[in-house]
Amino acid sequence: MNPEPIREFIADTLAQPVLDPRPRALYELCHMHRHHGQGDIVADKLRMIVRLLADAGLPLGGFSPEYVAHRLVRSGVDGWFSAIATAERIEPPLLFEVHGRAMGVFSELPPEQARAIASTYLHFHFPELFFLYDPKLTAAAYALGGTCGDPSDCRHDPEYGRFFACCEELTHRLIGPAGRRLTPRELDRVLRAWADRSDLAAPAGACRAAEDLVCA
Repeated sequence: MNPEPIREFIADTLAQPVLDPRPRALYELCHMHRHHGQGDIVADKLRMIVRLLADAGLPLGGFSPEYVAHRLVRSGVDGWFSAIATAERIEPPLLFEVHGRAMGVFSELPPEQARAIASTYLHFHFPELFFLYDPKLTAAAYALGGTCGDPSDCRHDPEYGRFFACCEELTHRLIGPAGRRLTPRELDRVLRAWADRSDLAAPAGACRAAEDLVCA
């Protein structure tokens, strides 16, 4: 593997300014209001997430932020968040369980959409722990990561488990080219840029890395 192309690609991608102010605003909103005592604030979070997903090519037709906010408030989500915040050691099974519970709140959506909005909601509350998921990112992650494993401890949503394992592997494999371990947000930027550059449309699991980048 020649590390130079991917090193330059990562550096160039992360050097680009983030012009869209909405992700920063959503990070701040979720940080300031992590708890779910106010349904109107929860609905505001969901409205922002729906717009971000639509821009990412995953529109959620017929989605009602107010209705789902009510479901979230009643779901016990603060208990799930507390389990993460108080855990002595964060392990993937705990994250998979919380993600699976969040998917249950969005269960009226098709699975792919429920998976995406659940991962996005959790990421903006715990940006160091959850990887953002959508079909475009999945194609890019599998293309760059090759065979990423199938975690046996992910009984809640195996597809997100496979994607999560692939992203975890990528953060390790890219330490050399990147000079450090990328955060989930940084990996999201790299994957989106790589997908745009490569015009990826491969099914999940396919290894389609081009040139001499990362795929072994």
